[in-house]
Amino acid sequence: MEKTLAVAKVLYSMYRERFHTNMDEMKMHKLMYFAQRESLMYNRTVLFDEDFYGWKYGPVLKSVRHEYLTDSRFSDVEESVSLDTEKMLKDVLERYGTVSSWKLSSLSHDEFSWKKARKGLKSSDNGNVKMSLNAMMVDATHELAVRKAQGKR
Repeated sequence: MEKTLAVAKVLYSMYRERFHTNMDEMKMHKLMYFAQRESLMYNRTVLFDEDFYGWKYGPVLKSVRHEYLTDSRFSDVEESVSLDTEKMLKDVLERYGTVSSWKLSSLSHDEFSWKKARKGLKSSDNGNVKMSLNAMMVDATHELAVRKAQGKR
């Protein structure tokens, strides 16, 4: 299992290298969510063990949120990730990297796990409800079935 901020740092670096710009916070949270879902889909295990929260614009990781509030984003993160994780993150960037942050937010709002965490909240409330890992597994299973039906990996 990887460290959450190590995954975020590698993903951030890959994005900068590929698109020659910094990744905004909303996109980072959504790409981290989709990376976690990819791991659940193909490895049947979590990529990292931090919980997502179902905030109004989609899944959020509090440690990543904290990094975006600093001027030295991910500079204190020394851990690295495995080659398998790097490959998966490249696949996530290939699939979602060019999608706008707002579109990724919209896509995350279709996820059962996010809807479940938002139950009973107003659309304007950030909320502080953890997203269920079991519900995320439902999302992963659904996405895998959709990709298989489309003949995609």
